[in-house]
Amino acid sequence: MVLSKKFFLMLLLLGGLIVGCSGIERQTEKAVRAAEIAFRDDDKQPNAEAGLIQVYLPTGFKVEEEHDNNLIIKQADKAYLLFVNPNEKEDSSVLFLAIKKQAGQYLILHSFQNDDKFGFVSIKESAKEKYELAVGIGGVKLTTETDKDRLKNDAKQMMEVVSSVPQK
Repeated sequence: MVLSKKFFLMLLLLGGLIVGCSGIERQTEKAVRAAEIAFRDDDKQPNAEAGLIQVYLPTGFKVEEEHDNNLIIKQADKAYLLFVNPNEKEDSSVLFLAIKKQAGQYLILHSFQNDDKFGFVSIKESAKEKYELAVGIGGVKLTTETDKDRLKNDAKQMMEVVSSVPQK
């Protein structure tokens, strides 16, 4: 009787561990799919201009700070850092290759491309229950910290923002 209770308890703990691990895996897969769909869709046009950067900002997003090649964008209490390398084209993989050098740190590091552009999405754990999400196309990258449950939506919106920035 005591042995079966211990066995049941161990199975219960093991099941919880498996569900916890598969939860983030499922969310990262959804985020990659959402980012790739937005990458291929590419229908957002810039609706804001800050310094030399033209960009599409979804409803509720606003430019908080602008620098030569960076924007800090806010939406409610969440901050996004937009980096633009004006020397890179849409088909450049320079930013992705820089991230790839630290590939062991990432839960997901995935790239996709079509005839004229190269995109990527990366996700790594940053703090307890928080994840650093970055998406990019060519010389443009957008990064934020988010929750597991927001990865898919954030990846989609972020790719829409990145794909709207005109590149040489």
